[in-house]
Amino acid sequence: MRTIRVVATALMLAAAVRTADAQCTGVLAVADACSKVVDLLNYATPQFATALAGGSATMGQGGTLAGVGHVAFTVRGTAVFGAMPKFNGTAFNTAGAVASTLGSSSTPVPMVSADAAIGLYRGFSLGVTHVGGVDALVSATYLPNVSGGDLKMAVSGSNLKFGYGVRVGLLEESLVAPGLSVSFIQRDLPIFSLSGSSTVAASGANAPGTFELKDYTLKTSAIRLTASKSFLFFGLNAGIGQDTYKGSSNVHVAVSPTGGGTFNGNGSTDMSMTRTNMFVGAHLSFILFKVVGEVGQVTGGTTPTLKNNFGAAADKARNYASVGLRFAL
Repeated sequence: MRTIRVVATALMLAAAVRTADAQCTGVLAVADACSKVVDLLNYATPQFATALAGGSATMGQGGTLAGVGHVAFTVRGTAVFGAMPKFNGTAFNTAGAVASTLGSSSTPVPMVSADAAIGLYRGFSLGVTHVGGVDALVSATYLPNVSGGDLKMAVSGSNLKFGYGVRVGLLEESLVAPGLSVSFIQRDLPIFSLSGSSTVAASGANAPGTFELKDYTLKTSAIRLTASKSFLFFGLNAGIGQDTYKGSSNVHVAVSPTGGGTFNGNGSTDMSMTRTNMFVGAHLSFILFKVVGEVGQVTGGTTPTLKNNFGAAADKARNYASVGLRFAL
């Protein structure tokens, strides 16, 4: 009897350690599924966040606007050259969390946003330019519901989320002076859920199951130093800055092992990361609008150590590209 109690206690401790490692509570059978889903959040969040933050605070604009009465609007689409994990066909191990090679498929990670800059103060005159100008920044990001493929996305509530920031001018752009400014803006995604399933046949310790990152929140803040110069029909801009990402989610998994029945696990997880962002861009001027484009790269930062392998490190440098239309009043 004493031996049975010792063995039972050991099994309970093993389950507690393994599920704590996955930040999910439940029986040992769900520890591996929890571990893989937590790794999914840590792998995907930097890619979603980079697409959300993009490069310039407002594309094609390096300096501030010329004070009250001046407004600029930009509609932009950004895509990160990313990779999403493959989950369908992956078995969950019911004997505990194990390291697996899941792989990933290269795919663009898109984001659609609208940005506005509103001139508040032109600043002090300094010869051919002004310094100390201030613009208010507003951003709106749209996130659609997505079904199909290994992962499904469902937005909770509104598909639109607003962000806010400020830009301070170091130089107002003029005929001879470039535009130069420092900006800060926070952009968040609408709250959404990310779910998927594995349809493998149950065999031994391998089992199919479903998973969900529920009430997934993602917040980004971006500091930028941006310069620009317009010429007759075109202009150039470049910038560097720092991005901070914060993602969190509730976790739910359900595993159906050999012998029937379903085991459930629930928990929560979060991650944060700070990266360096560098970008260059150009625009073409037309009578009523400008066509603007940027390419950039994020580097650095660290993510929690992944137990599973998706084919590349979660903190891998990622390239992105943005294109948009800019209207100014």
